[in-house]
Amino acid sequence: MLGKHKIRILHIWISRVFCGIFLYLFERGLYTTIGRPYEYFRVIFLPLINLLQSYSNLDINYKADIKGGLLVLHPSVGCVVSGMAIVGENLTLTGGNIIGARAGCKKGGIVIGNNCSMGANAVVLGPLTLGNYIEISAQALVVNDCRDSNCLLLGVPAKAIGKTATTT
Repeated sequence: MLGKHKIRILHIWISRVFCGIFLYLFERGLYTTIGRPYEYFRVIFLPLINLLQSYSNLDINYKADIKGGLLVLHPSVGCVVSGMAIVGENLTLTGGNIIGARAGCKKGGIVIGNNCSMGANAVVLGPLTLGNYIEISAQALVVNDCRDSNCLLLGVPAKAIGKTATTT
C-alpha cells in the first residue's frame, strides 16, 4: 500500500477517515477499560475530541458497539453513528449517513447485521433490527425492521425490494 515512497504513511495517518476511526477506537477502548466513569473523565479531553471530530467529519459515539471492518468512503460529507447502535462486521458508510435513534430507543435498540452498506445520505432511525448483507440505497430512510438477509432497502420509508447477490 505504501509503494516505494515510505512518506506515504503520513497521508494515511492524517487522512480524515483514519482520524475519525482512530478517535472512535481510542474512546471506545477507554470506555470499555474504565467503564461508566469515562463519561466524566472525557470532559477533560473534549476540546481535542471536538477538534478531531470537526476535522474528520465523523461523529461515532464511543458507546456504539461496532465490530471490525468499518469503511467510510467519503468522510467529507460527514457520518453520524449513535451510541445506541450495535453494528456487525464490515459496515460500509458512503457519506452523509446517519445511524440514529428516535424517542424510546434504548441502548442496543439499533442492531445492524454483518456486511451491510449504506448509500449516500441514507438514514437509519431506530429502534430496529437489520439482517446480514443488507444494502440501503442512496437517500433511503429506514425506520422498520428488515430481519431478512440479502435485501435491498429503497425509498422513504425504505421497503425491501427483492434480493441482492449473495456474497460469501
